[in-house]
Amino acid sequence: MDLSILDSLASYATPPNNYIGTTLFLSYIVLALYATLSITYSLYTQYNTIYHSASPSKDANIIAAKAARARHIKIYAFLASLSFATLSYHMLFFLVTHYQAWSGESSLASVSGDRLVRWMLESSLFQDFANELVENAQNATWTQLAILATWSWNIWMARKARIRNLDASTMRNFILLSQILPISFTATLFLIQCHLSIPDIQPTPAKELAKPQRKSPIASLHLPNILLNASLLALPSLRAHPIFSGLVLFERLILLLPHTGLLKLRPADMDRGLIVSAGFIVAGQWQGRKAGMRVGSELKALSHGGYAVKALGWDAVLGAVVWVCLEWGGGV
Repeated sequence: MDLSILDSLASYATPPNNYIGTTLFLSYIVLALYATLSITYSLYTQYNTIYHSASPSKDANIIAAKAARARHIKIYAFLASLSFATLSYHMLFFLVTHYQAWSGESSLASVSGDRLVRWMLESSLFQDFANELVENAQNATWTQLAILATWSWNIWMARKARIRNLDASTMRNFILLSQILPISFTATLFLIQCHLSIPDIQPTPAKELAKPQRKSPIASLHLPNILLNASLLALPSLRAHPIFSGLVLFERLILLLPHTGLLKLRPADMDRGLIVSAGFIVAGQWQGRKAGMRVGSELKALSHGGYAVKALGWDAVLGAVVWVCLEWGGGV
């Protein structure tokens, strides 16, 4: 490729002409809203069809099953709302504080469309967000936990989709949302979808559908799991290196792998993967202690850290709460 083309692309991806970054930033917002609205509308339609059908079943077993599912759905709907509200709050204030730092003004009274455009073009939002996530040992710990939680939830959702024979049209928006937003919001919506797709609560007997054609898995979870953990461990030390952004993108690609159908999602491999991840978490803690991080100082990042790490950190906490609810409810 002509070097002049590469130079032109680089000039449009860096301030003060960051058109590529601005386009990606706005595309993320549009795609996240599209996926969220599509999923919530689909879930709302399914719920109304099941629970407000014109001819409800009089079978006692079906009535009991529907009541039990409804309780779980309401719990997950509450957790989804909490996750969305928490994420929206932290992301909004990340953008506000970023704009204030750029403008040098603490007030937003002078905000205008022209200044917002200039701010986006003269800033590197994605780079700054990623840098904050690993700027110190406490932030790096929460980032490591949040990304590994995202990895685990993506594996779980992909495996559940195979078991339930959920087709691509059902999973598409869940996959899209899981790659844009922190995972707890997508996970709770997916759990609601799993409850609504249970055959024993459908208003009419489910028709026997042909199983969707899937690729035969050809690879184990072990290699991508090790690569993801190793890259997370290396990120803090590479924050100022040119490879940093590429490594972040590499991690995003790994998080997508469970949904490609290429990986064998066997429970035994998942359990071994958790053990490997635990080892890397211990290594991350040792690395943090060498950098001067004290025991328990990670908790301060959730209250006194930047809004980027708060977004991921609190999402990791909510993801753990969702998992506890899932286990408490006996699975889905």
